[in-house]
Amino acid sequence: MSPYKRTDLLLNQERSYLTGLIEVTNNQYVIYDDMSDELHLLEEIKEPHLEILSPIGWKSCKWLGLGKVKTEAGVFSISCGDTVRIKKSLPFALDEMLKELQDETFIKLLKHLNSKGFSPFDCIYSYNQLLFLDNQVHKKGVSFYQFDNEEEICAVQHHFTRGVHSSDRFEITTSLGKRSIISGLF
Repeated sequence: MSPYKRTDLLLNQERSYLTGLIEVTNNQYVIYDDMSDELHLLEEIKEPHLEILSPIGWKSCKWLGLGKVKTEAGVFSISCGDTVRIKKSLPFALDEMLKELQDETFIKLLKHLNSKGFSPFDCIYSYNQLLFLDNQVHKKGVSFYQFDNEEEICAVQHHFTRGVHSSDRFEITTSLGKRSIISGLF
């Protein structure tokens, strides 16, 4: 699977975008996320690319600051009530773990998380032990990830081995007591 297809699969995950309405207070532009009742200051969001909802669908643009966005058609002002969305990024440790997985294991893990009502973008804690084993030929360890979909919590332990024979095993437990294991050998 190409990296492009993996990115596509990730972008189609639930909660992969921060979506909300623009509000302007004291010349500060914020996104009101009605899903979580949170305000996000547009100036503090590191991703300058966003999309604005228009009558014909989502229109890509770049945030320039001071209420201005640049689209293919030129520079426009955004105003109170405009609906925007910004692609969320995954925590670094989780993103690196997903990149490391074989395609089959990657798809299995995403489908399994989805079947339990979770998205990779629900990750609230990530620790990737593999990131600390760069200088070793044979790598073995456990990484930990926590997900919160606002209805339940999911803990994922990633047991891995890298070397001549490599393997991945995920032990998944939700706060409602559902447990499962996914494994992949390569």
